[in-house]
Amino acid sequence: MYWPGLSTMKDMKPMLPLCLLWLLALLAPAVAAPALTLDRNGDGNPDQWYEVVDGQVLGLSLDRNYDGQADYAVEYDAQNRKSSERMDFNYDGNMDDFYFFEDGQLVRQEVDSNFDGRVDVWVSLEGQYIRGYEMDRDFDGVVEVRKAFGP
Repeated sequence: MYWPGLSTMKDMKPMLPLCLLWLLALLAPAVAAPALTLDRNGDGNPDQWYEVVDGQVLGLSLDRNYDGQADYAVEYDAQNRKSSERMDFNYDGNMDDFYFFEDGQLVRQEVDSNFDGRVDVWVSLEGQYIRGYEMDRDFDGVVEVRKAFGP
């Protein structure tokens, strides 16, 4: 079959892992299974990991820079909504940005802004609005700045 704009199967490569994942999730046994892995860049090493239980994807981890370490991870609740998300922005092997969701809505973000392995910024959210934040400006483990917004 020919589709304008798709000259080769190589052009379809980004869609193939997702299609394969959903097919495997539907066919997965009704027990906890080891993580499903995919090789997105074709180098022979896994760089995408899925946790599938009872045919439902509960977690996804990605190696965005192909160094063999996950630098993005997301977990889903039973209704397939995000429950948490973690990112390693400087690719040092340690997650440094954390997002927490309730009923699929982002409610809190925690950031390790100096990449020392300790969270030093906490942001409370309500929908798209920042309700407040706390900061440890000198990275000593003590919050020096607190700011609340709204009533």
